[in-house]
Amino acid sequence: MLRQNQDHGARWLPWTKGTTGLPRVYCLPFAGGAAHFFRPWTEAARHLAVEVVPVELPGHGTRLRDPLVSGMAAMVDALCEEVLRQESGPFAILGHSMGAKIAYAVAEELERRPGATPPARLFVSGALPASVPEPKPLHGLPDAALTAELSAMGGTPPEILANAELMEIMLPVIRADLTLLEQWHASPRSRVSCPITAFAGRDDRIVPAELTTGWADHTSASFALQVHPGDHFFLREERDAVLARVAADLHDRPGDRPAPSEV
Repeated sequence: MLRQNQDHGARWLPWTKGTTGLPRVYCLPFAGGAAHFFRPWTEAARHLAVEVVPVELPGHGTRLRDPLVSGMAAMVDALCEEVLRQESGPFAILGHSMGAKIAYAVAEELERRPGATPPARLFVSGALPASVPEPKPLHGLPDAALTAELSAMGGTPPEILANAELMEIMLPVIRADLTLLEQWHASPRSRVSCPITAFAGRDDRIVPAELTTGWADHTSASFALQVHPGDHFFLREERDAVLARVAADLHDRPGDRPAPSEV
């Protein structure tokens, strides 16, 4: 497991102090997001005998002064070396939107590395399948156009979008994340050996729920899709339902799993 005295690695896990002995779920945020999005999940997860570990990416949240990483290879290498290198498992990775793509790329890399422990499960949320390129690249847009796109997506509060000083800080972070997301996709033949559970929002206009079924092609194990009420950021309202499914999967309790929703 991770050692508490690894100061550099600890920057990736700002809300995690030691270990609880419970199965861990490393949680990766959406483009422009930060670890604090998952901080409220930590206590709720413990009641389900799961340890949620929010991951802080370089240049985000508590790490705003760290250099941004805009390439998938560099991000995956850093996560494998500085966060998961000493993890002996069983553990899982959960990612939303951009975080789902990173989670998959990390799982692929851990399966390739001699002596590494791959995740026992992968949870992907609000994301196109790993081999599907993003249909509408945004990272090269001028600031005003990018801000308009963010407004249309609905994930950024209007008061932040209207705050010029905050957006001066946030736009480079979002642009780097979008660059990472939009310039990477996996091979169509790519597979991981762990089961994948996908979550989708029924009213998601960015990643329509029916498209997430393609994640089934990226695992040689089982696949399940859970569709929830809400848009692309359905995790905000559906946290408890998602955590219940995560816990049921990690503890292999089929009776606790909500029935799959129709897409």
